[in-house]
Amino acid sequence: QLETARRQLEFAIKKRIQKVVFIHGVGEGVLRTELEFLFGRYDNVSFYDANYQKYGLGATEVYIFQGS
Repeated sequence: QLETARRQLEFAIKKRIQKVVFIHGVGEGVLRTELEFLFGRYDNVSFYDANYQKYGLGATEVYIFQGS
């Protein structure tokens, strides 16, 4: 799951996609913690809990800041 998330994030950066939502579910929070560690390794990425009304619990919204 984590490798898939990394590939999707790299794809979004390469294609200059500004926002991606990762659905990780609620559970014990292991995947969410790993995703936050992954996202934190990128200088051009910030992430937040996704909109509850739109995605429910267990989703993280990632914003990608593109260089010029």
